Amino acid sequence: MVKCFSRSAAGKCFLKPENLRPPNVLLRTVNYLLDEVINKNDKVPYIIKYDFVMDRLRAVRQDMVIQNISRAHQIVILQPIVRFHAYSAYKCCEENINNFDSHINDTHLQECLKRLLCIYDYFDSLEKSANIQICNESLKDARPYFETMYLIFNLGNNEAINRAIRLPMDWRTNLVSIGLDISFSYKKNNLVRVCRKLNRLPVLLQSLAFLKMPQLRSLSLKMMSVAYNSKNICFPIGVLSKLLLYNSTSELISDCKYYGLKVDENGVWFMKTDFIEGKPMVKVKRSKEMDEKLQQIDLSTLLLYGEKYID
Repeated sequence: MVKCFSRSAAGKCFLKPENLRPPNVLLRTVNYLLDEVINKNDKVPYIIKYDFVMDRLRAVRQDMVIQNISRAHQIVILQPIVRFHAYSAYKCCEENINNFDSHINDTHLQECLKRLLCIYDYFDSLEKSANIQICNESLKDARPYFETMYLIFNLGNNEAINRAIRLPMDWRTNLVSIGLDISFSYKKNNLVRVCRKLNRLPVLLQSLAFLKMPQLRSLSLKMMSVAYNSKNICFPIGVLSKLLLYNSTSELISDCKYYGLKVDENGVWFMKTDFIEGKPMVKVKRSKEMDEKLQQIDLSTLLLYGEKYID
């Protein structure tokens, strides 16, 4: 039942009933992959398990599409897959591109997330047309989480912001409001507010947002080079390190030097003529604090059932 993904090609037939897994088997396959495979064998590096599981989950989605299974089944299958790609985006962000292609993972995450949101919208339209309430407890808990994930993953994106603004009031929870505030702040270049708001998100969403830190830090240093432009005043390095959520002051010093800013034991000497624009973005580094938070959560529980968030 754990078959690999196979592309469509001439001579291949994907419609043989004996090769297609019904919805209940697809869900069992997802549960097996995200519990037995991902979480049980600690001796195997995560990146190896990621390659295997990602391919098999892609095959699950393929069977799901070929059979055109019910939207209710699609929801319970897609939600853990989205969490898996979100977690892997952070977990593998420091890997070499030969081992982990973040672009491919992000593409799968975006596709699955958009498909999930489209199904949510379908149930909304069905409720309106039939004038009935179609909702269960799992949807009530899960939908605001994934709506917020879409905001965080597409930080500052107009389409994501417009979607959140137009959500029915039933889904405009406190969590969605926090995600909207963070996205608005990012769009307005209020970057310190973004950093301060991140810790109000569930851990997995925090880690997903942390992947945006290289862009956020680069833009912050550029703006501060203008705002604090002075030959006589330096900005305390410890304060700046905490504001921009660096693991250590040494990481901040490295970034400042990379962008041409002068820095010493007293702090950063911002000069607008020193900042070098157009340089490639610094590679993202995982947060030690975030790693500790994720280690406190059972991985299978996180991927299969999500996080509990109290408004």
